[in-house]
Amino acid sequence: MVWYSRKFYVFNVHDNWFSVRPGFINKLSIHSFNHVREEFNSPLLIKEPNYTVELDLTKSKEKILEDFSRTVKAQVRKSEEDGVICYFDTDISKFVQFFNEFAVSKVLSPETNERIASFGEALRISYAELDGQILAAHTYVFDPEQKIVRQMHSASKRFDENFDRNKIGRANKYLHYRDMLAFKDEGIEAYDFGGYTPVNSKEVIESLLQFKLDFGGVKKVSANYFTLPYYLLRTLYIKLGTTKN
Repeated sequence: MVWYSRKFYVFNVHDNWFSVRPGFINKLSIHSFNHVREEFNSPLLIKEPNYTVELDLTKSKEKILEDFSRTVKAQVRKSEEDGVICYFDTDISKFVQFFNEFAVSKVLSPETNERIASFGEALRISYAELDGQILAAHTYVFDPEQKIVRQMHSASKRFDENFDRNKIGRANKYLHYRDMLAFKDEGIEAYDFGGYTPVNSKEVIESLLQFKLDFGGVKKVSANYFTLPYYLLRTLYIKLGTTKN
């Protein structure tokens, strides 16, 4: 299980990933249990569906690439020919700076070093770089026990007029591919792309869904569980216009 704590005003909020923590106290305090793939029932928890796209990493590396759409395969190969380099890094400040520049263009909430660092050892950050310039970056929640990774952030230079948008798009897809192979080598069996609906909505973003399906992923429904105190605070987030859960 992956879990971390953060502050919401004076409250300590606890977010858990991929399974429900045992214990009566955990179900009464301010806890969320996110992306739980096994059915769980408790009168103390509020359940909401979580719509996502997941890729099977138990397939061979050759099969992973083979299952990409024709367009994605071509773009991955072209990005490799361009000389794009993909790597993992632990510099949180570097990622936050890159993401927040992207967030301005996308009208997204900015990130902070503290929030990203709160994931601790479960955090993975990857980059696609060409000629010393970062073109795209991803973050993941990494759980070797559950053998799953779930993407949290994806940022790129595609809104920067100084960069070729086609090259950026190819680099982002290539980064997904290289991340998949790296996680497979670490024993991960499921690569979760994250949701394809807006936060706190069931409306499907068709282009986002298709982007993820083009990698050979399949739609999945898991569940998020909230304790009542967490659910009430989350409702307050939404009323305040905050989209972070």
